[in-house]
Amino acid sequence: MLNRILVALIGIPILLTILLKGGLLLLLFVNFVIFIGLFEFYKMAEIGGKKPEVNLGYIAGMAIPNLVYFLKASNSEIAFILPLVFLLITCMGKKVLQNKVENSSRDIGITILGVIYVSGLFSHLLLMNYLPKGGMWLLSIQILVWVCDSFAYFVGMGIGRKIFKQGFSTISPKKSIEGSIGGIAFTVLTIYLINNYFQLFSQGTSTAVVLFFGILISLIAQIGDLGESMFKREFKIKDSGKLLGEHGGILDRFDSMLFVVPTVYYVLKFFIS
Repeated sequence: MLNRILVALIGIPILLTILLKGGLLLLLFVNFVIFIGLFEFYKMAEIGGKKPEVNLGYIAGMAIPNLVYFLKASNSEIAFILPLVFLLITCMGKKVLQNKVENSSRDIGITILGVIYVSGLFSHLLLMNYLPKGGMWLLSIQILVWVCDSFAYFVGMGIGRKIFKQGFSTISPKKSIEGSIGGIAFTVLTIYLINNYFQLFSQGTSTAVVLFFGILISLIAQIGDLGESMFKREFKIKDSGKLLGEHGGILDRFDSMLFVVPTVYYVLKFFIS
């Protein structure tokens, strides 16, 4: 418990500052999270009996955020596509040169999945930072994810499985539908308050749009959380890593952000901005 409190007291102010400020500091942070996240994902895969091409995955995965940063948002397609094309060609080329057939598609697939899941998704923090009020959006999304996670837990502990018996027992035995609804409700309330006090949305945006974003963020956050739980259950491990002590690994802490940031980014870019 003491470890959890110390990590939160030190880490939360630093994280919120980085998300709000953006720039080079955000790039360094994104690089750090992606590097550790790739390590954790490939380690989990190996424990689960898979054999990813780890070194090639690192090269492609670390290329994406840096290309996004230096090519800027207008050339983001190049930043994502080039590393993935490189990865696919080199992985297949290596298998061909090794004259290997057995489990080739599995090994190549898990390597590419790691890069897309960790690097491809988390690099969207940099793209979000290029949008108007991008730093404020990143800060708000992180707060909303915490609210969703916390209240889904508290509501689930209080009344979970008392109304809906099934829950999400196969993927995560502790997750309940009641908790999920509680997370949605408090996320909607929180984004409404944030927008009222800090004008996250532009003036004239209807309350319905604000509430829609709250529902969307909560749903996607829970999908991200359950998605990582799905991987961990398949690979038969409890936490993605030990870096944050009782908090688990990097992927355990940012599993929801991996999904929420890209979703909000594209909705804002194509439908709101």
